[in-house]
Amino acid sequence: MIVIALFHYIKNKLKEYKMKQISKLGILGLFFVLISFYSCSDDNVNNPQGGAPSDLTRSGKFIAFTSNLTGNYDIHLAQVNSLGQLETSGLVFASNPFDLTAVNTENDKQSNWSPNGRVLVYSQTQGNVQQIFAYFFSENGRVDSTLTTNPRLLVLSNGSWDNNPSFSPDGNYLIWDRRTDNATPVGVDSADSRDIFIGDVSGTGNTFAVSNVRAITTDAGLDEYNPKWSPRISVRRVAYEYATSSTSTDHDVYIMDPLNTSSNVNYYNPGRSGYPAWEPSCTKIIFESDQGNGGYYKIVSASYPTPGTITDIVQSSTQNNRYPTWLPNGNLIAFINFASSNGSIFVVPSTGGIPVKLLPAIYDGADNMWPAW
Repeated sequence: MIVIALFHYIKNKLKEYKMKQISKLGILGLFFVLISFYSCSDDNVNNPQGGAPSDLTRSGKFIAFTSNLTGNYDIHLAQVNSLGQLETSGLVFASNPFDLTAVNTENDKQSNWSPNGRVLVYSQTQGNVQQIFAYFFSENGRVDSTLTTNPRLLVLSNGSWDNNPSFSPDGNYLIWDRRTDNATPVGVDSADSRDIFIGDVSGTGNTFAVSNVRAITTDAGLDEYNPKWSPRISVRRVAYEYATSSTSTDHDVYIMDPLNTSSNVNYYNPGRSGYPAWEPSCTKIIFESDQGNGGYYKIVSASYPTPGTITDIVQSSTQNNRYPTWLPNGNLIAFINFASSNGSIFVVPSTGGIPVKLLPAIYDGADNMWPAW
């Protein structure tokens, strides 16, 4: 109703001032600008990096993913067109995909974009420590060469494993999971459980910082991880994975208000279910689940806030399909298909259909994981 009213207001004003040189096409153009302005993905988004948003990222022109193409795991960037296929012209980097963290000889993994697409956070391994780093980008989508240090460490893990970082839709918070040494043997390993942590984001450019780091889940022994913040500020919910222990083979999708964790609820618990991703309008959540599929993961969609009956988006009775991510302003989903022990990225309409392979043949022998649109 607001959009319609604004459309008629503009139209009447144009008549009033006799601006005949503005065509009906121009009026329609303004109308569609208004539609875009009032779209339901990110409302009132702050720019944590400062400056204008990059149209090369949050418009969906880059999919960040993790790959061991060169031996260790790196963060790669795939520049894609509106159909979710590799772009062949107007490339931002020297190759497509591009190995963003090639200079680091240890593992980099699990990347996610800031709301304005100017910051890419990820987890970097240094010995037996895993910490959150960030790359900063210019408006044209290239790595920002004006900063003193790029990439740089954002959060000290104090000997723990910090993974799966992601932003709140207003850019004011960073959320992630932390695995601390809380089980035998001594030292952090997969036997230790995880909690979800949050930090306050402030500053831009060289002053960009994450402070006031605190745990928002503190249940001893429970394994709570992989948080994904809803893309609408007004919704203010985080979907994440929950298991009764770090060694449990069963895990569920939970939802909580990250600023009021007493709201924590079990969203979906049949089978093994996890790795949630939000629809831009927050009326649906997609996730992986093996419910009713012979132990193989499939990509499913469910309504929010009440899941109701789930809908299969990608299903196979012989292969796992995991780690979905939703185009931030459209109706495409990227996910990982495991035809072998290695993962391959595919793109499919959010309503289902025939998945299309994303990466070139050179990636066929690599393990490609955790796409982030």
